[in-house]
Amino acid sequence: MDRRETQAPEELQPQEEAALLAQQAHRRRARFRFTLAVFAGLATIGWLAGQLLLPDMPTPVLSAKPAPSEPALAARWASLMPMQRTHESDSLVAGDSLAALLARAGIDDVEADAALDALRAVFDPRKLKVGQKVRIFSEWPNNIPADKRAEDNTKRFAGFDFIPEPRQRLVVRRTGHLDFDAVKQERPLSERFFFTDTLISSSVYEAARGGGMSPNLVVELIRLFSFSIDFQRDMRDGDQLEVLFPRRFDENNQLAEEGDIVFAALTNRGKRYAYWRLANDDGTHGYFDDAGRSVQRLLMKTPVDGARLSSRFGMRRHPILGYTRLHRGLDFAAPRGTPIYAAGDGQIVALGRNGDFGKYIRIRHRNGYETAYAHMNGYARRLKKGVRVKQGQVIGYVGSTGLATGPHLHYEVLRHKKPVNPRDLEVPAQTSLTGAGLDKLRMAQTAIGTRINALATDDNRLHSLPRRSATAARQ
Repeated sequence: MDRRETQAPEELQPQEEAALLAQQAHRRRARFRFTLAVFAGLATIGWLAGQLLLPDMPTPVLSAKPAPSEPALAARWASLMPMQRTHESDSLVAGDSLAALLARAGIDDVEADAALDALRAVFDPRKLKVGQKVRIFSEWPNNIPADKRAEDNTKRFAGFDFIPEPRQRLVVRRTGHLDFDAVKQERPLSERFFFTDTLISSSVYEAARGGGMSPNLVVELIRLFSFSIDFQRDMRDGDQLEVLFPRRFDENNQLAEEGDIVFAALTNRGKRYAYWRLANDDGTHGYFDDAGRSVQRLLMKTPVDGARLSSRFGMRRHPILGYTRLHRGLDFAAPRGTPIYAAGDGQIVALGRNGDFGKYIRIRHRNGYETAYAHMNGYARRLKKGVRVKQGQVIGYVGSTGLATGPHLHYEVLRHKKPVNPRDLEVPAQTSLTGAGLDKLRMAQTAIGTRINALATDDNRLHSLPRRSATAARQ
């Protein structure tokens, strides 16, 4: 009995070993199938992500032929010998000229004069402004390696180019010994629209700049609303600003030009002022409200940008004379030299020194209105008595001539020779649309509303403000 008990484990040992081996093999197969399933799942997820999330990529089309070279700007340049080229850039500084810039780059005077003579046939270099960027080119034969060109004497001045205006490039190229040719190249620009929708917390200027608008466009925006809103008195934190504007980019996706405001709305104290841009038949444009009334009024309320109201209309104690008398206008404190604009279309009836007012201009407008501007530092060029001026035209600059404690503009409005408070002006719109003009405005509103809705995605809308439909935006 004891003998059988001691032999049983020895007889079962091979069976246990076989079972253990089979179990290990089963586990290995299970791990392999699991790993294979994981890799297959990851591959499937990657493929789905590529199909659903990544942009479609065009299928490359291969060709045995080499890609065509960039065409010559001028057909007559096509026969020129191919050359290797490089360039350096420089910009005009104050008191600079294009000739001085070329001399600074080490260009020989004779070669520079020949290149400038070619340019003058199509463009006056005296029109170039400070900051203008110029690319100066050098060239050498194709058969000289780049590492040997410094040792070779064949490198020479090849010409220059610059962009005098966003849609044009001027190219001056060497065509022979002291021979240069100049051409104008049109620059194709692509237009994209941008929409800013923001709350005003400090000022319209800061809100607009924070929304991506350029300083020049912000000035245009402020001028647009200056006929209806007193920025010194009316603005409140929480007012809303909406602006649609285009920008134009060159072939390198670099900003080339800012466009005009297409639509602007300012909600001030719960009242919404909205204006749409409309092209006129004569090539000009204007801005109109939903009723077809021009945003432009006979007179501007504030004929100077960025000024602070320092003295109001009415009786006051004169800061220099010391006694109380009627202050017949508004004083706007601003840095010396700040441009002053004509408040409306009209004719200059007085220009020169006028006693306590110092340097002074008075303009006669329609409907018995006149405006006066005093304490000016100086006048704009070519202005004299009898000259007609346009609304928004610069007529002078802020100063402190006459009886003044500091640089400011004294601005008066007179109706039939009697002074009125510029803040209380309720002058009519310059024009009002009817018939076909209103139909044209409705079409423009629909197109602009569609574009705004397309741009106002979840990524750029203000979630604290309800979005407006294209129809509601006109109300």
